[in-house]
Amino acid sequence: PGGNGAVELDIIYRTIGAGTHWLEGVAVGDRLSILGPLGNSFTIRPDKPAAVLVGGGVGIPPMIRLAEALAAAGKQTVAFSGVQCRSLLPLRLADSIEASTAGRPTMCVRDFAAHNVASVVATDDGSLGFAGMVSEAFSRWLDERNIPPAELVVYSCGPEAMMRTVGELCISRGIECQLAMERHMACGMGTCQSCVVKVRDNSECGWSFKLCCTDGPVFDARDILWK
Repeated sequence: PGGNGAVELDIIYRTIGAGTHWLEGVAVGDRLSILGPLGNSFTIRPDKPAAVLVGGGVGIPPMIRLAEALAAAGKQTVAFSGVQCRSLLPLRLADSIEASTAGRPTMCVRDFAAHNVASVVATDDGSLGFAGMVSEAFSRWLDERNIPPAELVVYSCGPEAMMRTVGELCISRGIECQLAMERHMACGMGTCQSCVVKVRDNSECGWSFKLCCTDGPVFDARDILWK
């Protein structure tokens, strides 16, 4: 926030469709209309000293802000970032990036290291860091560290397939996991009912729909029904 009440935003996107092609052509001085912030946010647990961030693709940037908040809360935090290839990584790398090939967290990403958070970078094609899915690197780290589940919270944002894998892995180990879901939002205020997420509840049928824009976007992994 600026001294005059203004807020500076960094918009990170990948040019794919009509909307992002239009955004690519925006010039300095053009005026844009933005609605937000919407919905809830990640919750920092005061009783759990350790945290893991798992971000994929355009879901990585929110993890940087969360790392800052976790550092301020005194949490021991590790970040895992996964992309398809090196050119799609939205992070500033340090000289030690090659040490991340074994999937062991190092200060290889400047954006996280600024908050004393060690990182692992994973690429699907093996062009940088750990060769393979970021969820695989995270799973291996869990096996090696053997942190008591009661002491750890996992936060994830990115492709739904990745978050499902991370969420199910955490559920199987009794680890709390918060997922930032993504849906197309027509209104962003709960009126159009277009951004539904299927979740468990205590109703007769055992499930209901909640809205990503108002009830979410962050949900407990245990509540989400993926099918």
